Amino acid sequence: MRNYLIYLTLFVLILSCGETKKNGEISEEQLELQPDRDDEPNISSDDLEKSMEQLGDLFDKGNSDDNSDNDSPETNALKKLLEMSGADSQGSEDLGSFGELLNTDAILNLLEASGVSREEMQKLINNPDSLKILAQAAIESRKLELYNEPELKGKVSKEQLTSKNTPTGVSLEEAILIVQAESGPEATIAKLKTIDSLAGTNVMEKLDLTEAGYVMRDIEHKDEEPPTVEETKKMEVLKKVTGQLHSVKEADKVLADLEKTENDINSGELKASPSYQKTIKYRKQIAKVFQKDFERKAKAAKDKFKKLNPNLYFGEETGETYVGHMNKAVYLPLGQLSFADQVVKSNHPLLKTQDVNNVIGEPDVLKGFDIEDITGIHSLGLGGSITVQFTDNALTDVNGPDLYIFEIGQVEPTDLEISKDGKKWIPVGKIDGGVAEVDISPFVKQGELFYYVRLTDLKMKSGLPGADVDAIAAIGAAMRLNLDSKVLFETGKSNLKPEGRIALKELAKNIVVLKKGNVVVAGHTDDVGSVETNQKLSLARAKSVSAELKKLIPSSGFRWKEKGFGESQPLVVNDTDENRAKNRRVDVLILPN
Repeated sequence: MRNYLIYLTLFVLILSCGETKKNGEISEEQLELQPDRDDEPNISSDDLEKSMEQLGDLFDKGNSDDNSDNDSPETNALKKLLEMSGADSQGSEDLGSFGELLNTDAILNLLEASGVSREEMQKLINNPDSLKILAQAAIESRKLELYNEPELKGKVSKEQLTSKNTPTGVSLEEAILIVQAESGPEATIAKLKTIDSLAGTNVMEKLDLTEAGYVMRDIEHKDEEPPTVEETKKMEVLKKVTGQLHSVKEADKVLADLEKTENDINSGELKASPSYQKTIKYRKQIAKVFQKDFERKAKAAKDKFKKLNPNLYFGEETGETYVGHMNKAVYLPLGQLSFADQVVKSNHPLLKTQDVNNVIGEPDVLKGFDIEDITGIHSLGLGGSITVQFTDNALTDVNGPDLYIFEIGQVEPTDLEISKDGKKWIPVGKIDGGVAEVDISPFVKQGELFYYVRLTDLKMKSGLPGADVDAIAAIGAAMRLNLDSKVLFETGKSNLKPEGRIALKELAKNIVVLKKGNVVVAGHTDDVGSVETNQKLSLARAKSVSAELKKLIPSSGFRWKEKGFGESQPLVVNDTDENRAKNRRVDVLILPN
């Protein structure tokens, strides 16, 4: 029960901490808390507060996960605490990163990981008076911490601590160290009396346990080796990274890296300061909590997608779930291949285009306390636009959403268009109202493939001018692979060359991972020769490639089709030898069944 009280207290502390920051009364430095000692079996109150303070986005009050139990007793208890702390759902948006610490599912996971039983939670939930007392105590405790002298958090001066001008000749500092060596660093009434007895004073007995705890902790860490400059930088990065994970895969990698670092420290291979060792330990605990939370959300998102699109589920090896806007879990059947691959064009009103490539690939935004600390995004600017291209996949219509825009903050009004060739555009309409996913079905025909997406900001001002885009992903996706005809065939021929067969072996490895699908092999030529000759040659080449791939991929899960487009679908204008070489190709598309 005591552990649970501590953790819920900290929840309220963080909210009141955020409220103070909103009013501009304290600096970030005053909010920092020192980590607790190494020998604590569970996460201590100080550890947990510091960790949760740095978690940021993943405790997102707007979580729209369909599988969240928003009516559970535990969730209602946390909501009660929130109300008692003086913050509400509207006001919390002004709390900076603290305003996002309201995903009760993640908080409950953190409590459960710390060994708090559901029975203990229920006891507190059934006692409204204890909740009220808890909230009031938390706020008072936070006030004590914030407004005491920053140099020493307790009501004891440095001179009082270090002076040996005491009745026994033993300074308070020496007495504290003696007691800590005998019975541990925690502050208790009995220890305070013992310290005063050793020093012949009554100073410590006058402190409450919170104040005394600060004093004793400061003494405990006084001679501790500080972290190096390099360690300090790594610790700052870890604060951001472990609090802003984007996928199960990323959580797994971060956790594996932390475990390796911890093992290297324990084996003596890596020398580390106590602060760095503790940081690794705490970050590992936090990563484990979110790994568990992501796994649950990923399963729910995948199951929902499979139910809607049973024929588009390609298998465990390719699909991946990512954390999107408002902490929403987004399942992408092609995983990493689903994301836009290159920026074709960008237009920013202030010519800020140096970060346009931040919209390419997987989401990777990292936010700090200030706008200047945000990395991994591109802000379109008021009225700005960006055009991206999918090269190894294509956007297509499936059941449910087809496209997902990974933004940060509020999803700002943005105009969306899609195109097959980057020339003729289909207006899909405005994205806004907090919805980052788009269904293109009202605007396209079934089976059509699109390779270009254009976003144009509709001039709503925010912290960063213009929509702040992290990544763009095709939920409805088709894999696209292509080979240069020069690698596959001799000029004017359709029989595969030996090196062409080797190239197809490598291509087959990418296809077989999908387990099933419709495979369309399409041949293309340049404009040299007659239209009829080019059409026949392109079809013959498509059939040669298809026949070889069928040998390499004997699975019955694939259906095959060959097409010859001749010179009708050039990638670029046939005006130079270099461009003509680009147009002589064989495309392989793997579509949903």
